[in-house]
Amino acid sequence: MKRLATRDNVVRLLLLVALGVTLYKGFLKTPEGAAWLKPAGFFEGLVNDGENTAIMKERHRDVLEATDKAVRVRLDELRAGVYRPAPGSIVSEESLVRAIRKDQATRERAADDEVRAFEKLERAKGLEAAGWRMGLGCAAEGRP
Repeated sequence: MKRLATRDNVVRLLLLVALGVTLYKGFLKTPEGAAWLKPAGFFEGLVNDGENTAIMKERHRDVLEATDKAVRVRLDELRAGVYRPAPGSIVSEESLVRAIRKDQATRERAADDEVRAFEKLERAKGLEAAGWRMGLGCAAEGRP
């Protein structure tokens, strides 16, 4: 007579349970699984990610504006004769003007990034308000 509760069978059962738990947790990490099985956590993650992105982009823009102001002050000091670069210094009127032009382009790109970050946040909030769920079939089926 065979015994069902052998050591090998218990190990197999534990491995099957661990595999099932791993598959379930992995499925919850996908938008399809999370939107259906844990919608509150899914939308909380989307909105939280959108808020973090928006905050990060705002801070980045602030740093760029502060850098631009510092370079402009240094250029004004150089032109007024208050600041004299050390001999052999890479700082010159030309380098400061180039830095200002570069800062302008970078700040414009940062402003666009900030707009996109707020759009991302609004999309996440809109999906949450609509109660959106991603379909389990083709990705195009789940579009709102």
